[in-house]
Amino acid sequence: MSSALGNLLIHGDAAAALDALMPSLEGQVDVVYIDPPYNTGGVIQSHGAKVTYADDLGHEAWLEMMSGVLERLRRLLSPTGSLFVHLDDNELDYLKVTADGVFGRRHFVNRVTIAARSPSSFSTVNRGVFKASEYLLWYAKDRDQVRCNPLRVPRAPDRAYGMYLLNPEAPYEEWRFSTVRKACPPGMERDRFQVQNAARVCRLATISDKKAGRGTVEVKHRSKADPARVFKFERPGLSPQYITRGQQLIFYDKQVVSIDGRRCASRPLTNIWNDLRWEGLSREGGVTFRKGKKPESLLRRVLQLTTEPGDLVLDCFLGSGTAAAVAHKCGRRWIGVESGDHAELARQRLEAVVAGQDPTGVTALESWTGGGRFQTVTVENLGDVINLTHSNAETR
Repeated sequence: MSSALGNLLIHGDAAAALDALMPSLEGQVDVVYIDPPYNTGGVIQSHGAKVTYADDLGHEAWLEMMSGVLERLRRLLSPTGSLFVHLDDNELDYLKVTADGVFGRRHFVNRVTIAARSPSSFSTVNRGVFKASEYLLWYAKDRDQVRCNPLRVPRAPDRAYGMYLLNPEAPYEEWRFSTVRKACPPGMERDRFQVQNAARVCRLATISDKKAGRGTVEVKHRSKADPARVFKFERPGLSPQYITRGQQLIFYDKQVVSIDGRRCASRPLTNIWNDLRWEGLSREGGVTFRKGKKPESLLRRVLQLTTEPGDLVLDCFLGSGTAAAVAHKCGRRWIGVESGDHAELARQRLEAVVAGQDPTGVTALESWTGGGRFQTVTVENLGDVINLTHSNAETR
C-alpha cells in the first residue's frame, strides 16, 4: 500500500534524509527533480547576500556525493517514476556518465536544453560564445514503464496553411476552396482568424508513392484524374484521409489546442525549451537569488510531463523551495530536503503558498488561492514524523 507521507520540509543532509525515508518510501516517489550545486568554484549569494554557500566541493568529491545521492533516489523512485537533474556545463557530462552507471544507459530518456539567459552589454567577456543554456538530464526508473504525458506548447501560426474551405457543410466530394487571405475579414488579424477557423483552414501535402500505403497511393492517382473532386480514404483505427489533385488535405485544427485556457497554434514539446521566461524571477516566492533560482514555470512543466495530481514529488536540494511550492500549487504531494540556511527561506515561501499569499509564479495558471499544510522537521526527528503518519493512516 502506498504511503500517505508528503508535504515535508526536511532540514538536514540529503543522503541522511533519503536514508531515513527509504523504509517508508522505497519505490513510491513519482518524480525527483534536483538542482544540485553546479560546483562552479565560487560562492553563491542569495536573498540580499544574507544566505551564502560555497559551490566548490572539488570534482572527485562532488561526483562521489552525487553518485551516492543518485543511488538512493533510484531506489526511491516508483516503477513509472522519473529523475530530472538540473545542471550547467561545469559537471554535466561527468554526471551523465555517473548517472548512466547508476540507472543504466538504456533508461536515459532525454537531455533537455534550456535557454536560461540572454546576453547583454554588461555580460562578462570570456573566451568562446556566451553561455545561455542550462540542462536537464532525464532518467527513468524503467524506460519501458515510465509515465510521460504528451505536451504541446504555443507557437506562431503556420502561414503554410493558406487554403480555406468555403462550404464545410457540403458533402466532401463538393468542397470548394479559397485562400485564408481572401477569407479573412478586413481589419482582423490573419493569425487570429486562422486559429479561430482552424477546422476550415488547410494545406496540401505531397503523397509519396514509396512511403504511403497502397490504398492511399491508389486514391492519389484517382484524384489526379478527377482534380475537381475531393476523395476520402477510410483507414481502420485512424482518421480518414482527404485527397485532391493528387495531394493530401491537412486541416489546421490538428495544430490548434487550448493551453492554459487560451486556444492557440501549437507544436509538440521538444528537448529544446526556449519558451520559458527567466526574466523577473527575483519576485517569485518572495526570495531573491543572484544566481541559481529556477522559474516556477519550469517545474510546472516537469510535473505536467511526468505526474498526475496526488503524486509524490521529491527534491533533496530544495534551495529556496521552488519545487515544493510548485508541487503544492499543482496539487501534488512533496518532500523537500535542504541542508543550509535556505531551509528557512523555503519555509517562509511555503507558508505564503499555503496561506494564499503568494501571487507569483504559476499561481494564476493553477488558479491557486491557498490551502493544505506542511510540516518542517529535521533529519533527527524525521523517524517520529514517519511513524506518526503511518499510525494515523492505519487508524483511519
